[in-house]
Formats: sequence, structure tokens, C-alpha cells
Amino acid sequence: MANGGRHQGVMAMAEPLATVTVDNLLARARTRGENPILLLLDGVEDPQNVGSIIRTVEVAGGHGVILPERRSAGLNATVLKASAGAANHLPVAMVKNTVRGIEELKAKGCWVIGADQAGDNLWTSPFDLTLPLCLVLGSEGRGLSRLAKEKCDLLLRIPMQGRVSSLNVSVAAGILLYEVLRRRQHRAEQERS
Repeated sequence: MANGGRHQGVMAMAEPLATVTVDNLLARARTRGENPILLLLDGVEDPQNVGSIIRTVEVAGGHGVILPERRSAGLNATVLKASAGAANHLPVAMVKNTVRGIEELKAKGCWVIGADQAGDNLWTSPFDLTLPLCLVLGSEGRGLSRLAKEKCDLLLRIPMQGRVSSLNVSVAAGILLYEVLRRRQHRAEQERS
């Protein structure tokens, strides 16, 4: 039944996971009384990376992941397995393409921030990461598409000191998400005191 896949002695039949709309993701944030934190993946085609990103967004308390209909791994069995169950708890929205997704998010009040080496330093950027946000991360080899970069409100980069000039997209997603989370928690602590 596993068609040669590694199954660890267990097999289950399940319906494919359904995707939702961007409105559903934003409603999820409103229901929780939080400003949205979403991730839009621009051409991320490696299902291991998509699954890992879904897992990280869920663990970090994000509100959802957005995938374009084309040039994306989609929600296949490998993505589900790599998410370690997180795909069953975190909604994933599909948009026609990255640019339309960015435009829809902006129209609905989200600031769109792209991850790009030409951007401002993540650690020192004065941009208010407590606002409603969507982080856009590019493909494994090419990064953000030119049109996605042009449509973003801001570009941020993760400073690197080694000789290698790039990070795996799922690692970059984790770093960006946790910096947003850190700043949001810091703001909440300031407001309480």
C-alpha cells in the first residue's frame, strides 16, 4: 500500500487536507485577538521545506501559510509528513499567484515584508513588527521573484557572517518568525508595565 515509501509499520487512509482562503486566515487571527502573522511562500517547491515551514509557523503561534497555485509543493503526503502533524492544525490558503496574494493581503490591512539579502538588517530595522504582517519567502534557489520584491512594503535580510551567503528557506522562516514573536512579546510586556 505504501508503494515503497517508508511507512514505519503504520498505514492510514485519510482525505486530502483542504485549503482555505486568505480571509479564513485573517479571521483566525481576529478570533484569537491577535494581529495576523502569515507566511507566503513564493515558489518554494521542496515539500520538505514547505512541511518544515508549516510546522514552524504552527509552533510559533502564526495564523497560517499561503501557497501559490503554481510553483509550489502544495499539500502533498511529503509536506504532511515533514510538518510532523502541524499541517492538521495550521490552515493553509491557496492564492492564484504570489503577486495577487500580496495585493489581496495589502488590501486587507497586512504589511507585506519580503526576505531578501538586499533588504534592511532584521536586527536593527525600526519597522514595527507588531503590526498585521505577512512574511514572503522565496524559492530555494532563486529567492523572491522580481515582481514579489517590487510588491512588498519592505525587504528585510538576516545578517550572515560566514562565507555561505544564504540560508535554507525553512531556517530563514524560523529566524524571521521568532524575531517577530520576540518583538511582539516585548511590546506586550511594555504595555503591561
